[in-house]
Amino acid sequence: MPKPRHRPSAAAIAGLIVMAGLLGLGGCGGSGDPTTPAADARDAKDGFNGARAFSDLRDQVDLGPRPSGSAANERSARMLAAQLRRAGVEDVRIQRPERNVVGSIPGRGPGWIVVGAHHDTKEGIPGFVGANDGASGVAVVLELARSLPNPMPGPSVAIALFDGEEARGDLDFAVDGTRGSRQYVEDARTGGAGVPPLAEIRAMVLFDMVGDCDLSIPREADSDPDLYGRFADAGSPVFSGEAPGVDDDHTPFLDAGVPAVDLIDFSYGPGAAPGDYWHTPEDTIDHVCPESLDAVGGAALRALPTIGDG
Repeated sequence: MPKPRHRPSAAAIAGLIVMAGLLGLGGCGGSGDPTTPAADARDAKDGFNGARAFSDLRDQVDLGPRPSGSAANERSARMLAAQLRRAGVEDVRIQRPERNVVGSIPGRGPGWIVVGAHHDTKEGIPGFVGANDGASGVAVVLELARSLPNPMPGPSVAIALFDGEEARGDLDFAVDGTRGSRQYVEDARTGGAGVPPLAEIRAMVLFDMVGDCDLSIPREADSDPDLYGRFADAGSPVFSGEAPGVDDDHTPFLDAGVPAVDLIDFSYGPGAAPGDYWHTPEDTIDHVCPESLDAVGGAALRALPTIGDG
């Protein structure tokens, strides 16, 4: 059994938050077919194209394993940057040394909301293509880049597709994980190119492991309650309950004093969390669903424009 990527936070270790009231997506099924009538109906209803997002997920998986520093990871970064440019995102660039893919959607109001996911996969697991962890989050962010208002009605949106989320080899996640998001926050602190100033970042929203066909996204214990509540109030039943805290790409933002939310279903496949598919070759396109991407993305389309509205 691989060592858990997401290290339980202090709140979880202390037992302050427990799993409760989780609701699944129900009729999603497990076909992974992006052309189902249910997906098409939701696409027409909420403006988020779950089938197109699923195509983005498939394109990432087709590259194979994409660990940080690999040739496939570099191809992934270039592909994602091209998709963002086609979506009309401004100032798209690939950072170094971690290959964060960043860009911006201007807003009419002051400040910035960082919307992120990670595009690297865990190294050292033969056949691990990361359909859920983390191609699903990236796919949602790409489709949001196409679907969000441009300009945004409130703060500008900073797109951040992080590299280096996964710890390398057997290194401890607390030491070697979240390299890309830590680089991003440091650039924001010091005035790095392509990143908004830290003092102007009003919130951070992270999408991670959001493709599970049996999707349920409780509030992760360290996540800002108001931010999570905006998604829970957006009408999708997948946002319900509470779960222990995890260290993830939202953690460097929290450490820097930025309100952040980690939208994550850290129970993937049968068995106890994190589930039997997590960090195994079973994390394939057959175990993720376009309906799940649509449920999360549709809620995000409604929730994100309300962040920073006072």
